[in-house]
This record gives sequence, structure tokens and C-alpha cells, in this order.
Amino acid sequence: MCIDEGKGIVMKYFDKTGVEIKAGMILLMSDGTTELIYDTTDSDGNPDLGINASNEDFLRNHPGADREYYSLGNYDLSSATVL
Repeated sequence: MCIDEGKGIVMKYFDKTGVEIKAGMILLMSDGTTELIYDTTDSDGNPDLGINASNEDFLRNHPGADREYYSLGNYDLSSATVL
């Protein structure tokens, strides 16, 4: 859901029970995997939430590399649950 809170567009996401998803929470995805939620920004610089898209081995071997994220907007959260 997009909301204009006077400081740009803010994305808000909710799990299948209506709980608002926030950074730092763990989300149980429909495939049984769990994902840590991160504060991110979208391509326009607006606040967003995302999950890790980076290869952990690559990050360990390249300490200067930035972590990349997939926006929660890419997922159907209707069957996801905040743990």
C-alpha cells in the first residue's frame, strides 16, 4: 500500500493477518522460508522495505560490496506471516 505521509511516498506492507510488516521483523514466506526485513529505499529514493538479495558467500569474500535487496512489493504477502 502506498501512503503519502507528507515526506514522500511511503510503502506499507501487511501480512496475511493484517499485521504491519516493519524492518527487523522476521517474515515466514509461503514457501516455508524465513526472511529478515530491512529498511531500504526504492529507485526514486522513497523509503521501502525489502529482503536480502545478496549472496552471503560473496559478501563475506568482498567486504566492500553493498548488500542488495528485493522490495517486498515484488511479493504476494497474502500468505506470509510475521513471526
